[in-house]
Amino acid sequence: MKEDSRLKFVRALAIDGAIGIVLTGLMLLYSQNFTFVGVIDATLVAGVLLFSVGWFFYISNNNVFDMVVYGVKSFWKGVFGKRMDQTYLEYIADKQQIRPWLYQALWLSSLVVLAADLAMYLVYKL
Repeated sequence: MKEDSRLKFVRALAIDGAIGIVLTGLMLLYSQNFTFVGVIDATLVAGVLLFSVGWFFYISNNNVFDMVVYGVKSFWKGVFGKRMDQTYLEYIADKQQIRPWLYQALWLSSLVVLAADLAMYLVYKL
C-alpha cells in the first residue's frame, strides 16, 4: 500500500468511526432509551449499519446484482418503447469501480464498534 493510499485509508477509518458515533447518538435519540442497555443496543445498530454499507459497496464492486439492475432497466425501457443505450457487457465495462479501501475501512470500523459493543455487553452481563 502506498503512502497516499494509507493516508486515505486512515482518513476513511476516522470518518467511518465518527459516523459510527453519530449513528449511535441518533439511535439513542430515536429510542429515547438512555440507559446502559440503550447504549449497548444503539452501538450494535451502528456497527451493523457500518458493516452493511461496506458489504453493499463490496457487492456493487463485484457486479453481483448488475444483471438484475440491467434487466429491470431494460424491461421498463421496453415497456415505454425505448431501447437500452448500451449492451450488458458495455454496461459492466463502463461501470466505475469503488476503491477497495473504502469498504475495508467500513468493515474495520464496524468491527471496532462491534467489539466495543461486545465489551459493554460483557460488562453489563458480568
